[in-house]
Amino acid sequence: MIFVCDVMLGKLARYLRMLGLDARYVRQGEDIAFFPAPSEGSLFLTKRRGVTSCGRALLIKADDPKEQLLEIKKYIRRHFDPSALMSRCLDCNTLLADIPKEDIEQLVPEYVFHHHERFKTCPSCKKVYWEGSHADEMRAWIDKVIGNR
Repeated sequence: MIFVCDVMLGKLARYLRMLGLDARYVRQGEDIAFFPAPSEGSLFLTKRRGVTSCGRALLIKADDPKEQLLEIKKYIRRHFDPSALMSRCLDCNTLLADIPKEDIEQLVPEYVFHHHERFKTCPSCKKVYWEGSHADEMRAWIDKVIGNR
């Protein structure tokens, strides 16, 4: 499933990516024609009332991204794969790749390099990721959204 988030839902797109879901984001001025048309394989998420008449579009009512996720919980649950958790770049949606620790030293703070063993990088935008102290809090939040507990 591809989630396409309109310009008003940038934070929601990041949260969906955190869950490992393919979440495209339509930035200001981008042509919607470059994104998947609403179909069985995609769902267009919007805050614009008039847009929901175009097939597989869903009007998001909440302003808070965590509440927005709860609105679309039933769609997320169908496509959520726990093994894909935190597997996408939060900024550009690209799947992350493992990178050897020795290749990352110049790219992360010294403390991070010495206290973590596993790193991932985005092949597209080159952002580096590691599982920091916030990971447990993120997992608890994800369990709440997905309803595993």
